[in-house]
Amino acid sequence: MRIFDCDADKSIKTIILYLKIEEAIELYDSLNTLTKRNELTDHTHINDSTFEHEITISLYDEQKIDMLNDNSKEIILNE
Repeated sequence: MRIFDCDADKSIKTIILYLKIEEAIELYDSLNTLTKRNELTDHTHINDSTFEHEITISLYDEQKIDMLNDNSKEIILNE
């Protein structure tokens, strides 16, 4: 697992998510879809109702990161 803070442009170790029930359901459904597809190039975005907050979720395999951008590779390999 890797967690990246886009605003601070740095990796972090711990987060707390405060989700409304609708957001939790959307997160669950999105993760379910991602894992069923099992495509490492796929990702999903979960937004709050005002689109002020966003979670981006991506699947990865350390052995198959060649399709990712350099920043993503750095985070995965060196964090």
